[in-house]
Amino acid sequence: MRLSALLLLLAGLAQTMAATDPKLLLVEQKLKGFGDGDYAPAIERVLAEFETNTGVGLRPGALRKCGLKLSSEAGQGLATPKPLVRALGAALMRRGFAPDAIILCDVRQQSLQQCGFLPALSTEPQVFEGFPVVAYEPNAQRWSMEKKLCFENQVMPRPGAPTPPWGDARISVLPKTLFDEVDFWINLPVLSDSKSLGVHGAIAAASLGNMANADRFLENPANATKVAVEVCAIPGLAKKNVLTILSLERYQILGGPGFDANWCLSEKTILASANPVILDFIGLQKINAGRVARAVETIHPEPPVFSAANAGEIRLGSCRPSEIKLVRLAAE
Repeated sequence: MRLSALLLLLAGLAQTMAATDPKLLLVEQKLKGFGDGDYAPAIERVLAEFETNTGVGLRPGALRKCGLKLSSEAGQGLATPKPLVRALGAALMRRGFAPDAIILCDVRQQSLQQCGFLPALSTEPQVFEGFPVVAYEPNAQRWSMEKKLCFENQVMPRPGAPTPPWGDARISVLPKTLFDEVDFWINLPVLSDSKSLGVHGAIAAASLGNMANADRFLENPANATKVAVEVCAIPGLAKKNVLTILSLERYQILGGPGFDANWCLSEKTILASANPVILDFIGLQKINAGRVARAVETIHPEPPVFSAANAGEIRLGSCRPSEIKLVRLAAE
């Protein structure tokens, strides 16, 4: 082997050995504002830092498609910011994805329409500024024919709720889009409090907010924690969830996850990690700080989802700050 080739090999090995476990990396990026021109450079820096530190490349694989899991269930007031979506789409196109290969998705067609990610009429092209948009509920009956996409739990919907199209109210349907049709997907939650989980953020968006017929868990805290953690740990879904990006442009400290503008705060910060637990843990601190400032009772004791996220064979990620590598980036 030539010396130059050997040096290149050793350099590559050193870089691999030095790579940070993606679940132990947290990137904090400050924003100057919340416009397209603020998000665009910030998101590019976040992705570059993530790729450099972890060795994970956010580029096309065999399927040449990626997914962006939006959060639209609370309506336009508390949804994934559009400038964030545009910035992330542009950054992914620079990495080799075609616009029609970046798939935006969420559960309900109606909420996607209300938030402006889908046109009002279903007869119009189902796209947002050139990116295809997929709503789970219209596809759930077809997807329910695949066993791997069916999550069964004995909790039933509240009395009077319609029977789901697939006929079994004990089954929630997971998104085939994120299982089979993309190389990877990025979670784009919004942050609020929650009766079911304590914190409605990264874990909630990747689980309860990522399947049809999940409303039955929202008023059942003990069951919601179990379900949320189990769904986040499903190999076919978890393996492709390479990153979560949380913007604090607007977050809610009371009354969530339904939108209430009276309890919303804002911070010019983006947080990004492959670890949803540390993001929700930080979210809990921010929610409680906001409550203290308004003389509202804090969320205490710590919600059980944090211990459940690392119990038994499940390891969603540490929420101990001492174990996390924090990269802080100032606004440009």
